[in-house]
Amino acid sequence: MKIPGLDPFRAELARNPRLRVGIAVIGALLLVYQLAGLSDTRSRLEADYSVKLMQLVRVQGISREDGWDRRASDIHAVRKALEAQIPDADSVGLAQATVQGWLRDTVGNVGPKLTVTMGTPLRVDEQHPYWRIPAQINGPIVPSQALELIRQIESRKELVTVQSIRLTSGDNPSLALEVASYYRVIRGGPAHAAP
Repeated sequence: MKIPGLDPFRAELARNPRLRVGIAVIGALLLVYQLAGLSDTRSRLEADYSVKLMQLVRVQGISREDGWDRRASDIHAVRKALEAQIPDADSVGLAQATVQGWLRDTVGNVGPKLTVTMGTPLRVDEQHPYWRIPAQINGPIVPSQALELIRQIESRKELVTVQSIRLTSGDNPSLALEVASYYRVIRGGPAHAAP
């Protein structure tokens, strides 16, 4: 099959040996480039295969372990116990007000010069109605009172976690305490609360 317009190129190719050698070298370079690309692809596939094989071996080892039914029932019991510590609230605002009132009462009984600052409520995740209600407690307090305050917070029946503690002693002892309470909001939350 003849393609019009290639006749001058064919004639030049037949007359010029350097052109033929140049085209052969270019063809050889393209072939080497393709082989190098295949080698890279093969190396990548081998690495992926090794990772997948290690995952398979790990999963097979785990699947041969005994006691999965017992573990599942233990996890279910722990989850039920944890969920029992999370109180219900009709709204995020009501949950935040409840935490704020409880913290102010608790702080007022231990260290009247401490301040309670409420943080922005955060939804734990989209699939569950759980909200994290953060708060900060700051101010001057002696270490023994600070320990008593932390004990009271930790002993609350509802789930409250101490996120961070900074207690300084010396001439001006002070406390910076971050806590988080958790609530199950059963009716809805405010539009301005962070999802």
